[in-house]
Amino acid sequence: MFRPSTWIISTLLLLSFLLPGQLRAAGKMITLTVPDSVLSQALDKSLPIAIDTSSSTLSGAITIIRISNLQIQDKGVSCRIALKGDDMQLSTEISGHTIKLKVGSVQLELQCNAALRFDPAKQILYIKPVISDLQASSTTAQGDIDAILMAYLNNREFPVKMQQLEPLIAETSGKTITINMNIAGINTRQGILQFDILPNIQSTNHTAKKKT
Repeated sequence: MFRPSTWIISTLLLLSFLLPGQLRAAGKMITLTVPDSVLSQALDKSLPIAIDTSSSTLSGAITIIRISNLQIQDKGVSCRIALKGDDMQLSTEISGHTIKLKVGSVQLELQCNAALRFDPAKQILYIKPVISDLQASSTTAQGDIDAILMAYLNNREFPVKMQQLEPLIAETSGKTITINMNIAGINTRQGILQFDILPNIQSTNHTAKKKT
């Protein structure tokens, strides 16, 4: 089955700008839509995904090892997530002393409904999960780790830094056309993740070579 690639998308965008009469589109927004099936495949290729555990009460390595049943909806994304925690420790304070309890390894499977918020100035996508239907499997008797993990992940915004899009460059007769693109918005619609991209077109004249 044919799968769209970044190169194909970039080429189509470039051609749309270089066609006669299309350069005025520089001030307009480009909309790129990604179906949930394509997003699911991309996430599968990215696994495992490490989760930041910057917490005063929780330490260890937490990774997402599986994402299934991903669905994009008007108000966010829903999916089922399997997590694995290694070298987990709980920290608590008693009479002014910090006590660390070694928990070991844990495995969690949960249903997640996530809201998305994009900051165009910082180019950061914030993902805020709301967790339900928790199924835990721990190698220790310390069941408190499951509740703490859920409290740590639930209803908290996790930042994802978006990488700068590569500019599109084309050589024409006597000029170099450079199209820089910035992500202006990220939204969800039923079955689709939508990227709003703001292009900025620059034209540079070639320096004529002197004859010797």
